[in-house]
Amino acid sequence: MADIKGLIRDGLSKDKRVLSLKAKFIREVGARALALEESLSSLQALDLSQNDIGDEGVRAIADSPVFSNLRTLNLASNRIGDAGARYLAESKYLKNLKALQLVVNDITDDGEKALRTSKNLLNLTSVKFSV
Repeated sequence: MADIKGLIRDGLSKDKRVLSLKAKFIREVGARALALEESLSSLQALDLSQNDIGDEGVRAIADSPVFSNLRTLNLASNRIGDAGARYLAESKYLKNLKALQLVVNDITDDGEKALRTSKNLLNLTSVKFSV
């Protein structure tokens, strides 16, 4: 994985509200590093598509207060399964999330149901599971 601070610097919008790390292959270790970056606390949109973060990478994102202001989260093509979907659904910090992209992952009907019936993601109005 490349230097996470360098990736953040290169992918962060000027107003520090949007971070695009599409296809940077940060994997689980990168997702964990992002979750600890307090400088990202004003993020409203995060694109982590095509990064191979898996369920444990999703867990790091879902369990991080750093992402409590996120409105949009793109996790397409990340080897995420039902466990990852449950981590998102049970997150105490992603309550402001409005749009979630999960296409090209391994989420079954069970994971989809967990997200659609989440008691925490009450602002979620758009969840995309398929292309």
